[in-house]
Amino acid sequence: MAAAAPVQWQDCTEMLGVEAEYVPAGLECGTVEVPVDYTAPDGAKTEVALTRIKASSGQARSAVFGNPGGPGNYALNFWSPAFDGTAPAGLYENHDLVAVQPRGLYGSNPMTCDVAFVGPTTANALHDACFGTDPAYMASFTTENAARDMNAVRESLGLAEIDYVGVSYGTAIGTDFATLFPEQTGRMVLDSNTHPDWRWSQQAEQGALAQERRLNDIFAWIAERDDYYGLGDTPLKVFHSWKWVTDQEVGGPANLTPPPAETRDLPVELRGTALERPAIDTINGTAPTLARVEGFGRAVALQGLTNNATTGLYDATVGATYSEQAWPMLAHMLKYYNDGGNIARVDYPTAARIVAAQESRSPVFRTDIEMNSIITCNETASPSNELGVMAAKADRYTGGNKLTTRAAAEAAGDDCVGWAPVARTIQPNGDALDQKPLVLHSENDAVTPIAGAHRVVETLDGTLVVVGGGQHGTFRTGNAAVDAVVMEFLETGAATPGHIEGKPSPEPLPRWGQAERAAAAQQGMSAPVAGADDWYGTHRDAGAAAAPAPVTGSVAAPAAPVAAPAPAPVIPAPAPLPTPQELHQQAEKALQDVAGQVDTAVKAMFAPHVQPAPPQG
Repeated sequence: MAAAAPVQWQDCTEMLGVEAEYVPAGLECGTVEVPVDYTAPDGAKTEVALTRIKASSGQARSAVFGNPGGPGNYALNFWSPAFDGTAPAGLYENHDLVAVQPRGLYGSNPMTCDVAFVGPTTANALHDACFGTDPAYMASFTTENAARDMNAVRESLGLAEIDYVGVSYGTAIGTDFATLFPEQTGRMVLDSNTHPDWRWSQQAEQGALAQERRLNDIFAWIAERDDYYGLGDTPLKVFHSWKWVTDQEVGGPANLTPPPAETRDLPVELRGTALERPAIDTINGTAPTLARVEGFGRAVALQGLTNNATTGLYDATVGATYSEQAWPMLAHMLKYYNDGGNIARVDYPTAARIVAAQESRSPVFRTDIEMNSIITCNETASPSNELGVMAAKADRYTGGNKLTTRAAAEAAGDDCVGWAPVARTIQPNGDALDQKPLVLHSENDAVTPIAGAHRVVETLDGTLVVVGGGQHGTFRTGNAAVDAVVMEFLETGAATPGHIEGKPSPEPLPRWGQAERAAAAQQGMSAPVAGADDWYGTHRDAGAAAAPAPVTGSVAAPAAPVAAPAPAPVIPAPAPLPTPQELHQQAEKALQDVAGQVDTAVKAMFAPHVQPAPPQG
């Protein structure tokens, strides 16, 4: 076996491209040369970058390698200390912390692909551009090679074995490393696990479905705080407050299936009566069909072409499924818009360009930007089903649920049409491990569902610790109990299966009154918002806007009159949408109509039969 290439240590400011003040104290940076193809070690070479923070005690108990996931997430800053200075006790004192940037990403020989290889009959422009540029290098972008590159860095650093912390996709790199190099595997922490049998189309499908379920948890969290936000005291009512905004977004409504109805969603006349349960069952049983019909109606009306709002609320909501700590900001955004805050809009040509950008890839393809698609398409379990992708997209364009149609497209291999897999994933095996891994997973993780953790435990005989809540990534995220379990494992190897409480549910963001607004304005943070109250908006149904909040302090007068700015171009608004209050009134009326029909039918069933009167002669 060829000797490991030495680490080429470099100045971190040059390698990372940042100013010295942003480089963490003690950070070291370098690169290691590795084979493009490990079956041909004397062939072409590439390089991978690494960072290291040595133990502050000077007596490292182990070297802990780490990866944040992706595929394609930037790894070089994985071990950077938190801005507030907090850290798990003993982590920086007792361990050398190493991060290896996977090949093809920034610092590890990224490649810009030549679009000249994209022709008029190309089924997948990314594939043809990048494989045309360097087919051998493109075929080397696999999870297995990420693990082998990590082992090459281990050898270059002269380490007999390494500990490891991997998050999300980083758990796949970890299980590959443990399977390939069990003798070099020390204490391994696998946090928020991908499913070994779902690589990768099924993983994306299950993640999309889990995100839809998690959205209902977000709406429930806001509803539980109705006395603060006033957006509805049930998840269904909050959903309609949210839908009022997202229905106006560029690209068209999301057409999600609403959360289940409950007693408080019914008209008071039905609550506590014999019709309460049938009414709730009827609402919930017909909700998917009604959402689908509504979506189809919007699609036929071409509403997606007339929408021009750019609030980003839908993307922010899906993004908030990663962490509960984002929910207060999301609720604050929703409150702002529902209370009459300005909804940003663009002109229709710009809206068309936004939709086109959402549906198309960039004309410039770089491996450090497209790595998620490259890895998953290189090693997905089965080739894509183009007809399945077309069916899912047709469903979406005719008003289907945005997340379930995305799940269907992912299951069919949407990104990988025209891309044959070039590698097979490794089935994890922990039989040869002296130290079995610690497996962490949030019970409601919407990005990597918990089934992945159970499968990893089964294949590697690991110790599962389930964390409450839905945080994606649990170590070093502010949960002291999780940090303590991980540090005990890294220090002693001891791990006990069980359940840990998640982080406490976040508190709503504080409201701003006039004093806070004035203080912020004096510091140049923001200006008063015309017509704003402490939620930065006046309710849609409140009539005329209130006067601007006064700002204390003197303001110098301008030396000369300032010309009035040119009037902004008038952007036509989309067709008016019903307010949440109007939607609620419509729902109540519909339920009352249903109740009346049910009541009439019941009375008819039990009323005595009356013979019809004879015809008049």
